[in-house]
Amino acid sequence: MNTSMSSFACLFFFLGALVHVSVAVEHKVGGNFGWNLPSTPTFFSDWANSRPFFVGDKLIFESRANETHSIGQPESQANFDGCVKPGFFFNKIIFISLDRPGRRYFISTIGNDCNAGMKFAVNVLPKLGTIPNSTTKVGAWPALLFALANIMANSLFFF
Repeated sequence: MNTSMSSFACLFFFLGALVHVSVAVEHKVGGNFGWNLPSTPTFFSDWANSRPFFVGDKLIFESRANETHSIGQPESQANFDGCVKPGFFFNKIIFISLDRPGRRYFISTIGNDCNAGMKFAVNVLPKLGTIPNSTTKVGAWPALLFALANIMANSLFFF
């Protein structure tokens, strides 16, 4: 592979990484299993611990057609651990946006579902390219422009 083709390939990999960084992700809670009563009490915790969550991502809660499960958001680890139902919860919700960084808790408020494992917590990370607790944002454009200039210079030099 010659140098210009190599540079062109690097550009596509770089642009692909930038698109992945800047696009919010929709996480279907529980994967293909959905938001349903699990067979193991750690199912949803294991699911949540296997992926990163960023500000702007969405959690999609889907239950089987014959089941109804609500979603509550306890405000503390103690309430989450004890399955304390918050005063405000959602029935038949489709998605929840993760709009701020920090620890977020989710439980089912129906019957004994929470104690049976229908609960999980996530650590929501700041969007990539931002500095937490600051109004200053570090964008991807300077790096993109530098990479493009570098690739163009290499292409012209070796062409």
